[in-house]
Amino acid sequence: MARRFAALLPSAGEPWRFAEIGSGGVTLIRPGEVPSRSDDVTIIVPGTEVSISRVRLIGTRRADWLRAARFAVEDDISVPVESLHVATGQRASAGDLTDVCLVAKPVMDGWIQSLSDAGLEEARIVPDTTLLPPGAAPLDMGTHIAVSLPDRRFAIDKSLPAELISALTTHPGETSERSGDPLLTLAGHMQSGEIGVDLRQADYARRAELPVELSRLRLLGGLAAACVLAWGIYNFVSIQMMNRLEAELVRQTRATFTALYPDEPVPANILASVRDRVSVAGPGVASFREMSGVLYAALARSDGTNLSSLRYSAENGELQAKLVYSAFGDDEALKAAIEAGGLAVRLGDARVEDGRVVGDLVMELPS
Repeated sequence: MARRFAALLPSAGEPWRFAEIGSGGVTLIRPGEVPSRSDDVTIIVPGTEVSISRVRLIGTRRADWLRAARFAVEDDISVPVESLHVATGQRASAGDLTDVCLVAKPVMDGWIQSLSDAGLEEARIVPDTTLLPPGAAPLDMGTHIAVSLPDRRFAIDKSLPAELISALTTHPGETSERSGDPLLTLAGHMQSGEIGVDLRQADYARRAELPVELSRLRLLGGLAAACVLAWGIYNFVSIQMMNRLEAELVRQTRATFTALYPDEPVPANILASVRDRVSVAGPGVASFREMSGVLYAALARSDGTNLSSLRYSAENGELQAKLVYSAFGDDEALKAAIEAGGLAVRLGDARVEDGRVVGDLVMELPS
């Protein structure tokens, strides 16, 4: 379970001091010890840098509240509202007045940088004046006095004349509460339920709380739709190409089967039919695989002789081949090589076609 810590934002060169807020009370942790990234940390900043107004907010979302707050305080400030960071407190119910904090953006940038340097990027930033219960005694913070009246909250710089400080309090002459440690006092109020106004809103929100811009969602949605469309077109084109390739392969396979078995119809399952014809031969009939193996072995030993075409008859057990020879007489050498492989050979007449010596032969089992 995450622990709760509070710390006053230190001045330049001063060390960090943290108070742990537990169910049993508030205690200061040892110097040099820092909360872990999983702990709930609240950094308390001086109220002298924060102007607080009471504004009636409209709308149901915090973004609507921020727009309404900027519009409501625009006439009450002497600087452009665009130069200020605006943060709102929690609204109890519609129509109620709510605390609105205004901070100069350069000041807010400096606080964020201090948190980053200390490794406290996810810490809350809360003005000290918003942690005092309404009507509580003014709290002496050392350099200023934090005041929380029932209708307004503000901080008084102690460098001002004492008479002016007294005039700014509810009852002139009332002295501020002097705690031994203002950090422990404010942490005690937090333990009692005070949460203050977290300035980490809008542009300064923590990463996990940053609003998702609708324009970015539209852009991401458009990119996703474009990717899906491109993927769909690619798949469609690929399927069409595969279908055309399949049709061409079927056509070539049917043509090859017709060339091998010209007197037979093309079966539905060409591969199974060819496999059966090649692997199974009738009695006294050599298989296509057996005879083609002998033929190719003989061709490997016959330089200059090349195979032109091949036709197998499973019924007769004959393998007919047309060959191209380098010269007349090579057919006899090829015949001798095939017969050495155990098959009988019948040679056709050698002839010249297109300037080449060609001839036919028929292979079968010896009778």
